[in-house]
Amino acid sequence: MEENSNFKKWSKLIISGILLYWTLFNLKTVGNILGTIFSILFPLILGAFIALILNIPMKFFEGKFKGKKNNGKVSLVERALAILLSIIIIIFVFTLVINLVVPELIKVVKLLINNIPYYREELNDLFDKIQANHPDFNLVGIKETINTSLDGIMDNLINDLPYLMSSSLKIVKGMFSGIAQFFIALVFAFYLLTGKDRLRKQWVRFAHTYLKEKADQWLKVINLLINNFGNFIGAQCVEAIILGSLCTIGMLVLKIPYAVTIGVLVGVTALVPIVGAFIGMAVGAILILSVSPIKVIVFIVFLTILQQIENNVIYPRVVGNKIGLPGIWVLVSITIGGSLMGVPGMLMGVPIGTTIHTLVNEKMDKTELLEK
Repeated sequence: MEENSNFKKWSKLIISGILLYWTLFNLKTVGNILGTIFSILFPLILGAFIALILNIPMKFFEGKFKGKKNNGKVSLVERALAILLSIIIIIFVFTLVINLVVPELIKVVKLLINNIPYYREELNDLFDKIQANHPDFNLVGIKETINTSLDGIMDNLINDLPYLMSSSLKIVKGMFSGIAQFFIALVFAFYLLTGKDRLRKQWVRFAHTYLKEKADQWLKVINLLINNFGNFIGAQCVEAIILGSLCTIGMLVLKIPYAVTIGVLVGVTALVPIVGAFIGMAVGAILILSVSPIKVIVFIVFLTILQQIENNVIYPRVVGNKIGLPGIWVLVSITIGGSLMGVPGMLMGVPIGTTIHTLVNEKMDKTELLEK
């Protein structure tokens, strides 16, 4: 019996070593395989992610429905209603942001393009005045460079129009493909949410059947991940509201145009940790540019300072306190997650980091207790 156990142990070790060796020397092949698997499973992965997001407001509505009953159970109709209300809330928020930002952005871009000749004349007049007042300055090269750049922008806009028209079919095909994948993901998310109690029971049965003595440990880890993800998204929303409000108030005080629109935009983009507000900064700068170039500089300096305060003071405290993770480890988790998987890694980095932090602390507490 002991020999058989040792044989199994050594067999697993040898097979693991062979697989690791092959993986290290065939990273490109492994990457292609994983990429293919990910592209196939993407609608399902996206659906699971949507389900995790929708489950946060859904739990709130389910709690309201449970409060009206003595048995504490939610019917299928009530669960479907909770899902529908959650979807309506999320769609309403994003529709509000799009209606606030996109029309203004389109109007500003058109204005900037139409005003390129005016900007050129203004710059040429400015350079002529400087040259007249300071003959020693040689601004001819700078002037020619700017004029050439502006001409290049206009030529590119004109020349690229046929290309944009010819590639519109590809864009439409890509949109239909994305819509189809999103629809599949939404249907999958709906099935996950409506049958989450049944799926939880099936997962518990599966874990106890195939994972045996490690089942409880794995179930605990998964529950921690799900709870931490929900807490993290909730904290992100609170932090985004704080940042958007501070941005709006600061812009109103500094008399920067589009204060409310840009404040809402910065708040929404801040849902992407660390880098989100810089996306809002870029779009906001384009909006302000149509009104006052000087205010663009004031806005960039203001939002940069606010972003540093948010990243180093507000964000670690708000998110860290909500999920029980020290501020320094919040930043570490986001940095590592972002380096490995980009934006999805940033969103998953903190819940994973929180779970690891919780499990490591529990293990250390148990060890110290046994040593005493």
